[in-house]
Amino acid sequence: MKKQWLLSWLFAYPLLHFLTGIQIRGRVPRQGPYIIACNHVSFLDPPIVGIGALREVYFLAKIGLFQGWNAFARLIESYNAIPINGVQGLRTAIKVLRRGQTVVIFPEGTRSRKGYMLPFNPGVSYLAIGLGVPVIPAYIHHSDKRFLTLLLRLYPLRITFGRPIRATDYARTAEDYERFAEKLRNAILELR
Repeated sequence: MKKQWLLSWLFAYPLLHFLTGIQIRGRVPRQGPYIIACNHVSFLDPPIVGIGALREVYFLAKIGLFQGWNAFARLIESYNAIPINGVQGLRTAIKVLRRGQTVVIFPEGTRSRKGYMLPFNPGVSYLAIGLGVPVIPAYIHHSDKRFLTLLLRLYPLRITFGRPIRATDYARTAEDYERFAEKLRNAILELR
């Protein structure tokens, strides 16, 4: 485990909890490969998932996050961000999952600013069905609110982890990828 993960759990989580009262509901198993699929409305979402999972995780991230400001690119790389650059990002995620690690995916593909969850991209289904890796649905509440309102605790900041969903009885077809993605999307929505 990288030392920055341990330091984040020891310092960042208590600080975030002190400032916002963040709550973590549910849990991520400490062993075995998992995919965490979460809604995405804010730049706070990846750190919240990383802190809430209480284990080292890897993030699939848009290639644009690695371009531009080098300090930010180095920071997210140090926290296991994997750039989605064609199929290379999925290949890296497959290697990580085969090593027994956990990968975080925001299946909407981008932050939703519309007030509702966007349709899911098939990547999460492809990995879950193809590798037989369980998916943990997760929902972050109120991370899209202004930080001052979170500090004043006008909105309760919370992450909820659901029970793992196995992609059994699904074939490697476009229809089943869509069917599993919809099942997962509904499971995330139920956590609201």
